[in-house]
Amino acid sequence: MGKLVQAFAKQFFGAGYESARKSLLAAGVLFLAVHAAGLQAAAAPFVLYLTSAVFTAGVMWQALAGRHARELMQGMLMLPFDSRSFVFAYVGVLGAHALLTKTLLVWALFLAVSSWGAGEIALAVFCGCMACVVTAAGYGMYRKKHAVLPFFWGAGILAVILLARRWAAVLAAAAASFLAAVGYLASADAYDFYHAAAGKKRRRGKAARHAGGTGSVCAYLARYLTENKSYLINTAGLWAAACFLPLLFGAFPGGELFPVGLAVLSMNTPLCTLLSGDPDLEQALRTLPGQVRRFCLGYGLFLFAANGLEAGIYLCSWQIAGGGIRFLHVGAALLFSMQSAALSVFLEWRHPIRGWKTESDLWHHPRKYVVPLAMLLWIFLL
Repeated sequence: MGKLVQAFAKQFFGAGYESARKSLLAAGVLFLAVHAAGLQAAAAPFVLYLTSAVFTAGVMWQALAGRHARELMQGMLMLPFDSRSFVFAYVGVLGAHALLTKTLLVWALFLAVSSWGAGEIALAVFCGCMACVVTAAGYGMYRKKHAVLPFFWGAGILAVILLARRWAAVLAAAAASFLAAVGYLASADAYDFYHAAAGKKRRRGKAARHAGGTGSVCAYLARYLTENKSYLINTAGLWAAACFLPLLFGAFPGGELFPVGLAVLSMNTPLCTLLSGDPDLEQALRTLPGQVRRFCLGYGLFLFAANGLEAGIYLCSWQIAGGGIRFLHVGAALLFSMQSAALSVFLEWRHPIRGWKTESDLWHHPRKYVVPLAMLLWIFLL
């Protein structure tokens, strides 16, 4: 099992485990910067437990369903292995990657802005570990077409954290869930975590080769979006944010935060990293003539339509929440959607993201903040 752990760790953390070192450094810098700034906020312990569990579960699910994990599993499953050792090595390394590279930054922020006891910190870490193994078990159940069980399992854990709000109840629920998940993984098959998508890749490659105009590119992108359910979930989440952001910003008079909402809604990271997330598609496009005009124009129009839909929902919600929509707001929404789409396409074509290990690394890359910050700076300077 030790060799399996080492093999998986080098794939996810890098040959020299550079991802872990960078994450530790980033967490230390974040903690010192926020602590030195004197920012303080009161938060109940259950918020720390809830954030540790939910955030880690989301990152873990992205990693399990990601393209890199699928390709890695395809290569590793060709070798002789013991199924139980394989499952525990895979889940353990993937969980350690989620905790060290993503959740650690959240913990650093919580520790910097509020005072916590040693018991509360330990329970938060245990909630993160529990989320890793429970998500892996739930993913295995989902792959076996038992989608209802993971849903009720997760809902039960959230209900305990939100309703009980006591460390003893949270610890009991987390320990019981952890043991149940470990028991399930002990009897799980390694092939439960592998899903082939070669047919989809061939269809995407064929569609890219036959993208002869803007309309066909947009149709291809629409099919690509429907094939990747996580992209749809992220887009639906932004629609929900467009509905609730005006209620949050309504507490600030004058409407000065209207552009901030547009900036938040422009961070549809999966759609804005289409080429970075599919190197095969990028290579095929760059080898075909005329793709700057064909694909980039269609890609830009597709992003403009997606941003425009989110901005339209945001405008309607703003009007319902407090009114005060003027022609300036409508013009800002259109310009923001158009300029952010153009800048996103430029960054993807000229500066694609390289060297990422999981889709979570890709979607949390610092480049995601370039477009909204640039657009905010442009609007506030006008």
